[in-house]
Amino acid sequence: MPRWSARRIRRATWLVLTVALVVASAVRSGLSWGTLRRGAESFLPTLGDFLPPGTGGIGGQLWDDLWVTVQIALAGTLIGLVLALPLGTLAARNVVGSPRVARFFRTVILLVRAIPELVLAIVFVVVTGLGAVSGALALGVGSVGLLGKLVADSLEETEPGPARALVATGARRHQVFFGAVLPRAWPAVVGHLLYQLDVNLRSATLLGIVGAGGIGYDLLNAARVLQFPVVTTIVLTVLALVLLIEGLAVWVRKVYA
Repeated sequence: MPRWSARRIRRATWLVLTVALVVASAVRSGLSWGTLRRGAESFLPTLGDFLPPGTGGIGGQLWDDLWVTVQIALAGTLIGLVLALPLGTLAARNVVGSPRVARFFRTVILLVRAIPELVLAIVFVVVTGLGAVSGALALGVGSVGLLGKLVADSLEETEPGPARALVATGARRHQVFFGAVLPRAWPAVVGHLLYQLDVNLRSATLLGIVGAGGIGYDLLNAARVLQFPVVTTIVLTVLALVLLIEGLAVWVRKVYA
C-alpha cells in the first residue's frame, strides 16, 4: 500500500470535499428518486407533444428570424475576432516577451469570460434597445473571453525554431511575429474561429429570449402558447446549422493539414 504523502493527502482531501459538495447540492435541491422516476415515466408521453414538427402557420417568419440569428452569430464572431486577436496576442508570453504583461492580459480575458452572454445581452438591450444589434454586441464581447484565450494558447504552442532563426538574422519583434509565429498559428486560429461561430449560433438563439433579436423570440412564444411542434422545428433548424458549421470546420482542418 502506498504511503500517505502530503500530495496524496491533499488530493484525497479535495476529492472528499468535492463529493461532499455534490451530495449537499443534491440534497438542498430537493432531488429525489421519486421525482426522477416520475419524470422518466412522463418523458415519452410528453415527447409525443413535440412530434411531428410544424410551423404553426408562421414558416416565413421563422426563416426570416433564423437568418437574423445567423447574421447575429456572424457579426458577433467577427467583432470577437477583431477584439480577441490583439488581446490574445498580448496574452501570449512568446510574443510579448514579458510574463507580467502576458498575465495582465490573461486576467483581462478571464474577467470577460466570467460574464455570461445572457447578462451582456440584457445590458446591451438596455443601452441600444431591442433587436439584433444588442445581440451581436453581446456575442462580440462575450467571444473575447474564449476566443482570446484560444488565440493566446495557439500562439504559445507554435514551434520556437523558426522564430529563433529570424531573431538570429536580426529581425525585429513584429517581423518575427508576422513571419514565423502567426503563419504557423493561423490554421489553429481558424479552427477556433469556426468553433466560436458554432457557439455563437447556439447562444444567439437563446439571446432572442431576452429581446436581442432572432429566432429565440419565436422559440419563447411557441413554448408559451404550447405550440410544441414549432419548438421542434426551431430546434431542428438550429441543429442543422450547427452540423453544417461543424462540417465546414472539419473541411478546413483537412485543407490545412
